[in-house]
Amino acid sequence: EHINEIDEDLILAYAHEAIQNQIDGKEIKPNRTRRPVIIPDLLQNQLNIDQVLQEKFEKFTLGNQRDFAEYIETAKRNTTKLKRIEKIIPMIKDGVGLNDKYKK
Repeated sequence: EHINEIDEDLILAYAHEAIQNQIDGKEIKPNRTRRPVIIPDLLQNQLNIDQVLQEKFEKFTLGNQRDFAEYIETAKRNTTKLKRIEKIIPMIKDGVGLNDKYKK
């Protein structure tokens, strides 16, 4: 079709429908189901032991908490998980997110 073949009646019908939807209060809402943060046991144990660490961790956004949790959980070996725990504890206490250096 060419631009000269625009169906004005169809466009007018769409415009009226959009106006009526607005009047009726209809709106499209994005599906914002949030994934829960699943804290690995090794991290949870550290949070249980250290109240300051727990408080600092809770101040992070859910996304940052999820980053820390997934960082621990994605390690295959337990020794790697323990090394990662040692790495993130100072970061959490300093309020530094795992991926902050990439988010600027």
